[in-house]
Amino acid sequence: MLEISNFNSVSKNNFLSLMRSYESNFILLSKLIDLDIVKNKSLGKKFESGLIDSNKKMQFYIESISKHTAIVKFLNNDFDDNLYLDIVKIKIYFDSKQVEILNHKNTNYFDLNTNKDIQIFHNVRLTKWYKSYFLSLWINGCLKKGYSFDSKSEV
Repeated sequence: MLEISNFNSVSKNNFLSLMRSYESNFILLSKLIDLDIVKNKSLGKKFESGLIDSNKKMQFYIESISKHTAIVKFLNNDFDDNLYLDIVKIKIYFDSKQVEILNHKNTNYFDLNTNKDIQIFHNVRLTKWYKSYFLSLWINGCLKKGYSFDSKSEV
């Protein structure tokens, strides 16, 4: 018999699940990047990691740093050795040890005045959950391929 507490076992659309996904992505990201290079005020610096058996490279760029956060961008040259394209932009929260994927556009999602706006709020949270899930898959893929960034990988 299904108990009411197990009704939504996936829990994609609740706040706690979203925060847990942000925390697990922080742990994964710390395996991909030596986070000390971000904390050591490397603003504007690029770091590069390549694959041994190909010319494909990935760059990691530190866009902004504050006391508790950093915004970083990843780029790769999958299509052309000399052309690096944006892959993903993320925000790292050092104090709460979380990582969030950022939107490409600045959008004000909702103004909570009506029931319709509450549904928009839930949809936005669900979208963030799926983005976080994508980020975990992407970071795991990078780790499996052998990408890593540390102070020696500065370009």
